[in-house]
Amino acid sequence: MFNTLVSLMGSAIDSADIITFLEQHGFKYPKKPYISNRSTEISYWIENKKLGIDLLFNAQPYLAAYPLVQSNKKGIFVPRLASAKWYNNKSSTTFPAQVDFNATFEHLNTSLGAPTLKSSEISPIWLNDDGSESFYRWRIPVDKQKYISWGPEFTDEQTVKDIVLGLDYRNPLFHLYNEMDYCTLEQFMKEQTFYKTSTLMFLQWALDRKLIAGTVHTAARDWVQSQHKGYVTEEDFAAEHAFIKAYIKNLSGHDVLYGRDLALTFLKDPAQQNNYRGEAATAVLDAIPIDQEHYNIASALLDRRLKEYQEHKFAKSGK
Repeated sequence: MFNTLVSLMGSAIDSADIITFLEQHGFKYPKKPYISNRSTEISYWIENKKLGIDLLFNAQPYLAAYPLVQSNKKGIFVPRLASAKWYNNKSSTTFPAQVDFNATFEHLNTSLGAPTLKSSEISPIWLNDDGSESFYRWRIPVDKQKYISWGPEFTDEQTVKDIVLGLDYRNPLFHLYNEMDYCTLEQFMKEQTFYKTSTLMFLQWALDRKLIAGTVHTAARDWVQSQHKGYVTEEDFAAEHAFIKAYIKNLSGHDVLYGRDLALTFLKDPAQQNNYRGEAATAVLDAIPIDQEHYNIASALLDRRLKEYQEHKFAKSGK
């Protein structure tokens, strides 16, 4: 089962191999297998409670190796098998390194090495009340070229909660444009929005601080154009990943958020600051140009927040 699913990862829901696998193992083929760009969801699960396995099909895994698959109808996309999750081993699957649902933390640590991720690395809010970790996760590469990995999650109840096999997870930090809506980089570049301004300023700061991986570009616009994709992920950065993710996604546990931070820095009217997403504030923010004067302000803010994160992870920072 494990090796079969490895070979199927990234396959389209309507491929012959996937259809055969679902039929052979008692999974129900979905009545609506495709995903519309009008939907708020880009993925869905197919459950098999008898086997204790759920399969995730995703139309946009945010991996360049697995681009969107257009169906024969405009606006309709074909999801791929992105993940398999075992909640128990009713399927009698043999996992690598003799891992099973009875494995102890010591066995996992010895067989797989140190955990790839612990709860506090996502956000301090995931810690237990006594400060202990609520879970540990391992993600071990199975096929690096195909971005496939696997691993268990071990919880504070001293049990293996689940075992996952799937495409490497990517969560965009910035959405430049929606490929499922057939938007383009050219459209994004023509926009005059604060979201675009704040995104390009952050990327320019990251380029200036040598925080973007393997690029010869020195201007944010040029770097974005070289990517040929509508999103930016953590993997696009070469360093300071924890700060970048915590600041952009507000994961520090101290409510310090880049977009709000920058908006309040630029807004001068207290009423607009109190309602920085309101119509009046939005009009002011959307009109801010990407020029040296405003970039210098954003750059100074980012330098200060990086220093704070390095020193105390925003624990002593003000909003």
